[in-house]
Amino acid sequence: MKISFRIFLGFAVILAAGFSSLIYWIMSDVNIQPRKSMEEPLVDIANILATYLEQQVENDTISTAELATILDHAGKREFSARIYELEKKHVSMGVYVTNKDGIVIFDSNNGETEGRDFSERTDVYRTMTGRYGARTTRTDKDDPLTSVAYVSAPIMAHGEIIGVCSVTKPWRSINTFIETTRQNILAVGAAGFAAALLLSFFIARWITRPIRLLKNYTDSAREGKRTPLPDLGSEEMEILGHSFREMKESLEGKKYIEKFVQTLTHQLKGPLSAIRGASELLQEDLPETDRRRFVSNIENESKRIQRIVDRMLELASLEQQRELRNVERVDLSELVKDIVEEMTVTLNRKEIMLKLNPGEGLCTRGERFLIQQAVFNLLQNAVDFTPRGGFIEVEIKEHFGRLILLIRDSGPGIPDYAVDRIFDKFYSLQRPDTGQKSSGLGLSLVKEVADLHNGDISIKNNKPHGAVAILKLPY
Repeated sequence: MKISFRIFLGFAVILAAGFSSLIYWIMSDVNIQPRKSMEEPLVDIANILATYLEQQVENDTISTAELATILDHAGKREFSARIYELEKKHVSMGVYVTNKDGIVIFDSNNGETEGRDFSERTDVYRTMTGRYGARTTRTDKDDPLTSVAYVSAPIMAHGEIIGVCSVTKPWRSINTFIETTRQNILAVGAAGFAAALLLSFFIARWITRPIRLLKNYTDSAREGKRTPLPDLGSEEMEILGHSFREMKESLEGKKYIEKFVQTLTHQLKGPLSAIRGASELLQEDLPETDRRRFVSNIENESKRIQRIVDRMLELASLEQQRELRNVERVDLSELVKDIVEEMTVTLNRKEIMLKLNPGEGLCTRGERFLIQQAVFNLLQNAVDFTPRGGFIEVEIKEHFGRLILLIRDSGPGIPDYAVDRIFDKFYSLQRPDTGQKSSGLGLSLVKEVADLHNGDISIKNNKPHGAVAILKLPY
């Protein structure tokens, strides 16, 4: 499991626990707070009505006739009140009154409960005993929306409680507000959770970004690419990154030296053996013609060793170079023209016709000397494989923000078995004219130059015959 996903998963669990706890607490509070707010005015109304009824007491008897008339008219009153999302059109409050024995003597709801004993009802019982009386009762036990609130106040006469006035209010109207609020809370909570989850994803990606950059850096190093150490942001990651780079360079250095020595030793065995054989034969009494031939062999093999060593040193310098040094604006069009002019003698000697289409003012940025070496090697390679009287076409063009140098020749092309090996060190094909092989380091050098300039080099067969070298550089 990726570390970024682990961090994100940790954030998700924390957020889920936090949001669910918060939403649960808010939802619980939403169920209670509105009821608290509604109970307080009911207390006022109950006490106001109880005070009114106290004015109607005669001989310790509570008269409810006038109250009945008032409440009847109020129940029939037509009005329209838009209270947020609730439209109210009638009075939903009820009133019942009991005597000192808890018997209902008045019920505003068409007298449904008149004559019944409510002395054991919580609101009545507590009020008769001098305490605050209130209760909530469902008309349907299985439906919480049918809850009705009851708040009572004592009716006093001569300092004694002679009855109870209870005000009733269904919760149904306030449940509308509660349900709307609950839905809004759930919607906002879900949106907040989603936003926090998305933010957590980006935070997890941001936290693990240096690790991903460092991984990409090590992957590039493993593949042999020249990739600069990325900006890792934090000081700790920068230190870790520098440690990785130093370790990579140290390992690369050891590996390179081992490979360099093995390769050089292998390549020098041939010419050294030839020199040794020729020198042993020269110690014998030989005809002058044979002596001169063996001396010439020694000279040729010595020059071959010198070429191999020089090319190896050039290539080694390039392979150890991590970045461009003397960067300047290089006019590739003019550079190619100069190289072609330098090779005029060679081209004329082989009677090769060269068609040049370099364009005008096509420039790149890089080290002029290295680019010149790469172009020279590619053109020399084309000359070597082009038969006498053949042709070479050189073209430079700009394509999608990159300069493309095309060198086409009319040679034999690349054999199928050599297509994947032409950039390998010391791999070389026989030249058609001489039957000899080169050092096999020229194209390796070109590839190093291309990589160093963030470019690309490829050589493939060109139909119907010949080969084409394609060097791509930043424009």
